[in-house]
Amino acid sequence: MLFALLCGLPAGAQEDAPTLGDDENGGNFLFIPGIGKIPLPPGARGYGPGNPQDPQDSLAPRRLGPKAANPRPEPPKSPEERQAQELARLFDRMRDADDERESQSAGAAILHRWSRSGSDTVALLAARALAAEVAGAPSLARALLDYIVALSPNWPEGFVRRARVMASEGDVASALADLETAARLEPKRFDALEALGALSEKAGDKKRALGAYRKALEIEPRNESVHKNEERLRIEVEGRDI
Repeated sequence: MLFALLCGLPAGAQEDAPTLGDDENGGNFLFIPGIGKIPLPPGARGYGPGNPQDPQDSLAPRRLGPKAANPRPEPPKSPEERQAQELARLFDRMRDADDERESQSAGAAILHRWSRSGSDTVALLAARALAAEVAGAPSLARALLDYIVALSPNWPEGFVRRARVMASEGDVASALADLETAARLEPKRFDALEALGALSEKAGDKKRALGAYRKALEIEPRNESVHKNEERLRIEVEGRDI
């Protein structure tokens, strides 16, 4: 009805905006030029130039900000990144293992991943070198491993395998050098550190062996045999605690 009244206003009256007011009894009214006061129901509120809308009103229209841009999907991880994540999880599992069996399981999985060269040529040579080693032909195995190390000088596995063959031939000095190289290329090569400790001890360098065992235990603290070796050498090298 109010809309009908407004629509029926004279043109001059429509130019004057309606206003709100309070009467002497505390009520509200709407004053429309040309019509007069129109009482408003209790609690009713009007909005307009004379009574701007309360900004705290929950029904007040809100200005929406720019639409949030959709987050960009993460690019797919490379094979190297995926392998690094897998190895990190396995190292955590080995470090936090409840017993030696769980630690060995994680260690076997790590060694399996380290055995992948990423090269078909190197993989073929490595398979043939292993076959020669198992067949009791260390000279052939060593010759093949020399090629492998030359082709992939940054692959620690090649040095570990060649060190094993060298040690079987009695070339302890060369085996130690290869194990040191493997541990330098990959500081977490616990297998290289264990072998380094055993060969150093065999060569009479107990201090060097003790250091290698301790580094290995930092990576795989559940290895009981390395624990025993470290404890035995610690007493021999550093003496018993008083």
